[in-house]
Amino acid sequence: MKMKKKLASVLTVIMLACSLPWQAQAAAPIVSNKPHKAPVATPPAVSEARPVKAVPEPAAVKADTAAKPAAEVKAPKQAKPEKKAKKAAAKKSKKTKEKQSKVQVQQSNWRLKVAQQKLQVLGFSDERPSGRMTEAISSALKSFQKQHKLKADGELNDATYHKLTWEAFAKEGIPKVKGKEIVSRAAKYEGVPYVFGGTTTKGFDCSGYVQYVFKDCKANLPRLADEQALQGIFVTQKQLRPGDLVFFTTYAAGASHVGIYAGDGQFWSASSSKGVILSSLKDDYWKQRYYGARRVLITNGEVYK
Repeated sequence: MKMKKKLASVLTVIMLACSLPWQAQAAAPIVSNKPHKAPVATPPAVSEARPVKAVPEPAAVKADTAAKPAAEVKAPKQAKPEKKAKKAAAKKSKKTKEKQSKVQVQQSNWRLKVAQQKLQVLGFSDERPSGRMTEAISSALKSFQKQHKLKADGELNDATYHKLTWEAFAKEGIPKVKGKEIVSRAAKYEGVPYVFGGTTTKGFDCSGYVQYVFKDCKANLPRLADEQALQGIFVTQKQLRPGDLVFFTTYAAGASHVGIYAGDGQFWSASSSKGVILSSLKDDYWKQRYYGARRVLITNGEVYK
């Protein structure tokens, strides 16, 4: 009996000794074998319900900004592009003005040269046309201006140039022949076929036809369209009268087709596709190729008054 009690006591002690480590292990937190940061070093989680405060600007940045002038801080780089743009615009404007000035000088020289030619034709000057204003040319202009009751300042203004052009044309142009006579004769050859280089009623080309019609009325014109375009004086479409010449750019640059204005926006010409025919200046084909017009009949009147 004593042995049994001793064995029971020993078993109880052993069981108590074995149960103590398991209780201690259950009470202690589970520790991972992997390294990790201590719980005290982990920052507390930020609640989504609370607004996150803005991170304050570093003191160095504030100090640097405060040290700069207000204008420089607002737009330090905008001033330079604006200045560059203004300089570029001014430079471009200057070049444009210089170019326009050169063009005006060239036009002025050409116009003066033409005026000198007209002064020769009218007997006011014997100086060779040069396109340069001289005392002799200025004096000749004054004489012409006095004769035609213009402002006698010796300058080549618009009124003087237009009058010079007309008076010279009135001396060299085709006299007595009337525009209606030219148009009537032009219509007489309606339907004559087109022949390149043709100058007779068997076949006309455009300039051969115009030359033939004028010759029929005892008026002379050069043979080719570009030569005819140099005759007489320039007129606009609004100033056109029957018998004036109208020019077009077709197969070649410049005045490569010519016709006789018939009135009401129509003209006679030798068309390469239909022969001698009456056409309209408003037709798309001719409208796009219109080159200009010249007055060769003095009886059609002065253009500039």
